[in-house]
Amino acid sequence: MNKSLYIFFCLIFAVNFWDLSVVVNVLTADIVLVLDWMWILSGIYFFNENKRLKSLNSYNYNKPLVLILAGVFISMFSAYFFGGQSLLTTLIAQRPIYSFMFLPAILFVQPTEKDIIKALKWISIGTIVVWILVHFKTDIIKLDKEKIDQFEMNNQDLSAKLEFYVNGIHLVVLYTYIKIYQYIKKFTWNTFLEAALLMIFVILYQNRSMVLGVIPVFIYSMYKFKSTSKPTIIIVSAIAIIVGVIYTSDVWTLMIENTQNNLGESDYNRWKALYYYFGNYSSNWFCYVFGNGYPSGGNSPLGNLMWSNFEKGIFTSDLGMVGMWVDYGILPLIAIYSVIISVIRKNIFPLYLKFICLHVVFVPTIFHFWSNPGVTLFSLIIYMHAYYTDRNKKMIQYARSNNSKL
Repeated sequence: MNKSLYIFFCLIFAVNFWDLSVVVNVLTADIVLVLDWMWILSGIYFFNENKRLKSLNSYNYNKPLVLILAGVFISMFSAYFFGGQSLLTTLIAQRPIYSFMFLPAILFVQPTEKDIIKALKWISIGTIVVWILVHFKTDIIKLDKEKIDQFEMNNQDLSAKLEFYVNGIHLVVLYTYIKIYQYIKKFTWNTFLEAALLMIFVILYQNRSMVLGVIPVFIYSMYKFKSTSKPTIIIVSAIAIIVGVIYTSDVWTLMIENTQNNLGESDYNRWKALYYYFGNYSSNWFCYVFGNGYPSGGNSPLGNLMWSNFEKGIFTSDLGMVGMWVDYGILPLIAIYSVIISVIRKNIFPLYLKFICLHVVFVPTIFHFWSNPGVTLFSLIIYMHAYYTDRNKKMIQYARSNNSKL
């Protein structure tokens, strides 16, 4: 078994086969989830080799996961005592987050950076292909209830906007950052053109939260990369952007108008969710700190409240990382953001990892880890943090041992 292939299939499960109707009509979400767990754990069998680094596969690098699961566990008691939801019901309802077993699995498997990049390349290609197909034939994917409810609350034409919900855009953005980093580090035309095409796709995807991250990074890369053709590239890129903006002016005008209207409307779903969840939802200080627990729709008073909120256009998913706090409390956020801040602050980490971490910090509403692909994205970030931290420690130890011999 090739490690990049192992990671690629983990990513396939993470995007739920892009919600392709031909798959989800046969395999329910729970079956896919169980298959995902089985595949993740299969890595322990396939890659049980002596060459693995014990230092990387250690409790120290699993600490973020321990803190995340501690937060999830404590929040179950909030759901029990304050939401009328049994511990067993909550245990079952929050099952998608158990895909975090991907983190200890890859710490055991220990794929190289090259393995991960290769897997991200193929999942990005797959995502783009599915997005193109959905654009022309909307019935090839099937959405879950929450996404359909969001469409209806926003008075959107489901068939006209379905490609917006093709799974995998977070992974495509991460891969875009990798390609931008590569041409900053060492410019080649192939890498630059690949990054440019990926960026164009992210823009065409029309997710404002993703565009807000990618555009500034691309502009920064124009300043940082080195090439004898740099003036020509900047001029051509500027012309292409201007022509593209003019050609798609109606799309940009609509996005800007929607943004201005949303920010100015007190009834905007995100404002409404923010006011509600931090004003009226939590019934005790304990819930504000440790979360309210993950609701099970229709199976408890807490779950019934969730369905009622959906009908009012109130979704925790609209709040992203803030919504994670609502359900699971502050401990998982401490675990995630401690890694993110470490990546941003220290020079031992590559630029692409800093890019995605800065994106999470400045646009937290589009990221979450209730379920996949968010769980897998954050597992990859934590793994790469561990990978580079461990490598840096070994380099320091090697330098010290050589100096002591002199």
